[in-house]
Amino acid sequence: MQLNHITAGRSRKLLFLAQLPPPYHGQSAMASCMYDVFRGEAGLEVTHMWRGGARDNQDIGHRRLAKYLALTRLVLELAAMWLVGRRFDFAYLGIAPWAHTSTRDALLTWLAGAMSRRVFLHVHGDGLSALIEGNDMKARLIRTCLSDSELLAITNETARTAAASRVFARVIALPNMGADPGDPRVGTSRPITVGCLGNLDPRKGVLDFIEVIRELLRRGVDVQAKVVGGPTPALSVEALRDHVAALGLSDRITVTGRVSEEDKSTILSGQDVFLYPSRHDLAPVALIEALAHANAPIVIDIGGLREMVGPQLSGNVIPAGLSRDAMISRAADVIAAYAESEQRLEQDRGHARARYLNSYHPGTFRARVVALVNAAGEPGAAPAGKRLAGDCSEA
Repeated sequence: MQLNHITAGRSRKLLFLAQLPPPYHGQSAMASCMYDVFRGEAGLEVTHMWRGGARDNQDIGHRRLAKYLALTRLVLELAAMWLVGRRFDFAYLGIAPWAHTSTRDALLTWLAGAMSRRVFLHVHGDGLSALIEGNDMKARLIRTCLSDSELLAITNETARTAAASRVFARVIALPNMGADPGDPRVGTSRPITVGCLGNLDPRKGVLDFIEVIRELLRRGVDVQAKVVGGPTPALSVEALRDHVAALGLSDRITVTGRVSEEDKSTILSGQDVFLYPSRHDLAPVALIEALAHANAPIVIDIGGLREMVGPQLSGNVIPAGLSRDAMISRAADVIAAYAESEQRLEQDRGHARARYLNSYHPGTFRARVVALVNAAGEPGAAPAGKRLAGDCSEA
């Protein structure tokens, strides 16, 4: 495939209006991946502009005057570019529909549309239905701002919701990706090893993870566990370590804090099971990384997590409606069964790796992005509007 592309004797230009790390989370990680593909395989000339976001993970969610002033500066810079006639072939933005920043992202999408022939809007997180179906003034304004954009949906359900709304110029299914660590180790650990990866947000289940390990030890299951992730305003690394120590579990549960990509890969490659009891996710990159390292996943049935682990591992998907105690017991049941049967664990680790290779490998992701950029015609050239392109479950 010829990946670099020249149109009418010139390089195609893309306006990149998304935050790159820091802060470190799924949305910024995927923005970084898109940035690399746009500049690399897609051969675009990329202009990156961003102001008004969080400085780090601790700053996420805080509404500071400095953020609003920085956003105002960004809007004025974009308006000045529009006035002098600067135009782009493409624009790229992200949006988290559930967050208060959705209004900001919608406004930036509208501005990008005034300056670009095609606008790619990467949706991260739940809440799209409320955003595009609401009847209040805010929802109507947001729909107007988003109406000419091409939505990049990271789950099939998001894609179906977006396509049914007929709000967007086009809807494209584009699942997230994770780097390939190579062939996983052969053989399971003794004692069985269980890990959790993600920023230390109680909504992502880190405290429930501790309780599952505690329940396994109460049942006599020999287990070692690690929690990998940086602090959030809701929970610091030190506070979580203190909590683990107060329960007498410091010899069984290691809280690492944020680690380098190399160290994270080393930790994941040494794990058997990835326990991710989050109730606040759509398609977490952390789960993809676990699948890549052949960690047998255990997740709650929220967002696109059931879709991500695939049908062969559906028995490890815990119903979202269970009480906390019932969820903890169910997760402990699965891990205890793995501890009893090395064959079952090895089989499911193999299913996890196969799921990653078929759906979330970077080669597949990059090819999809290049195909998206090279798609013939403008959004208005076909009434895609209201059409759905692709399927997140395809390899």
